[in-house]
Amino acid sequence: MAELSKQEILLNDLGTIETQISILVHKDQELQTSNSELAKLVETLRKENMNLIHRIEELESKDKAAPESAESNLFNSLNQKERENLKVRLQGLISKIDNHLSAERQI
Repeated sequence: MAELSKQEILLNDLGTIETQISILVHKDQELQTSNSELAKLVETLRKENMNLIHRIEELESKDKAAPESAESNLFNSLNQKERENLKVRLQGLISKIDNHLSAERQI
């Protein structure tokens, strides 16, 4: 009878091990599916990131070119008389700033 008990214990242990193995197999399958989905997501995000990096580079290059053309367009759009008036006004403002600064230095 003692041997039957040992056999029953062994069968119970084997049943427990079998249950645990089936649980682990199921968890493994879930993790493999999850890893596969995450790998696809990572690849998609990498592609999107590269597209955004290229877009940023394009915009930065356009941004660098834009101020130069805007400034040249502004001054090219002025006729000779307007340029002279602008030059006189700027010289007047520079003189006022110089006078103001020299007055502050004397104080």
